[in-house]
Amino acid sequence: MTACKSCIQPQIRSFEQFPQDELRNLREDLRQSGLESFQLAELLATFLSQHGYGVSNLEALDAAGRIEQVGFALPHL
Repeated sequence: MTACKSCIQPQIRSFEQFPQDELRNLREDLRQSGLESFQLAELLATFLSQHGYGVSNLEALDAAGRIEQVGFALPHL
């Protein structure tokens, strides 16, 4: 009995690359906003929804915390 290749090979995730100018604008909005983490999470969720993506509140909050930890570095955004 042989296993199908697609069943045993891990699925490779591809990540959408957002336009650099949009990410720069988002970063500046986040940096200058002076918002708390939960408010940053809402801003991230809004950005993603404008691009056709959804995110849970918990995931958005986790992402906001990680973005704050790296100092809003563009490569991590």
